[in-house]
Amino acid sequence: MYKPQPILKKYYDSLEEGNVLAMKCKDCKDVVWPPLPTCQKCFSTAMDWIELGGEAIIEEFNFERGSTSGGATGGFFKGNPFFADDEPFCLCTGRLREGTAFNGALFGVNDENVDELLSKLPITAKMEFIQLEGGFKSVGFRIQD
Repeated sequence: MYKPQPILKKYYDSLEEGNVLAMKCKDCKDVVWPPLPTCQKCFSTAMDWIELGGEAIIEEFNFERGSTSGGATGGFFKGNPFFADDEPFCLCTGRLREGTAFNGALFGVNDENVDELLSKLPITAKMEFIQLEGGFKSVGFRIQD
């Protein structure tokens, strides 16, 4: 019989300690991030915790020029009510080095570098911690200089 794990607590506690965890399926070896109790590929419940390496390949991002004045404008955001910091970000899709696809917040894109970054896709980004309102952390991605 499957014994549920306290996945959310362990995941968020690990973020507070500076580690990003995922689940790896013992059967098919697929990596699930954010962690879930079952494999999203083969539906097995035989899962182990792993620490992620912190690097991602950004495949796409949505940036709207001139949208730094605030609010959501088709994919570029400033003043997100959930983030403690007010730094602008855009939405991205990509893959972790471990293979898992994700959608997330991408920092470091601006009017001056957007064309160059778009021409270089896919590009590398590093995971970084985002301080959320309410006193806990999440994960975003930052373009490397």
